[in-house]
Amino acid sequence: MKKAIMTGLIAAMFLGLNTAAQDDWYHDRDTRYNGDRWRSRVFSEVRTDLDHIWSEKHASDKERERLERTKQELTDLQAKLDHGEWDNGHVNDVIDSLQKSANDNRLSERDRAVLNDDVTRIKDLQNEHNSRH
Repeated sequence: MKKAIMTGLIAAMFLGLNTAAQDDWYHDRDTRYNGDRWRSRVFSEVRTDLDHIWSEKHASDKERERLERTKQELTDLQAKLDHGEWDNGHVNDVIDSLQKSANDNRLSERDRAVLNDDVTRIKDLQNEHNSRH
């Protein structure tokens, strides 16, 4: 009986710590997006979001392939942005993929909101870029 109670307490403590860690990640994300510094690192920041959100989720093989392709596109887009380049075609591909993830019911409402926020940020930057060129 004591063993069962101890196991239950340990499990409850682990779940509590995991929830606290999750809350810390969302708080840290909010901090990363304060001000305008994120704008020059937008694709890296979005990749960080994608890595976190899907780190503990079980995606199908097809979904995993799409996510890996999206992560690579985010890396490529960040490298281009670092060199002053912008690729609307790849940006649109990333937006489409993020929207598919944001619509995935396996994700929590909070995670879907993060991905929708990422889509909005990328679209806003895309609109700003396109209006200047």
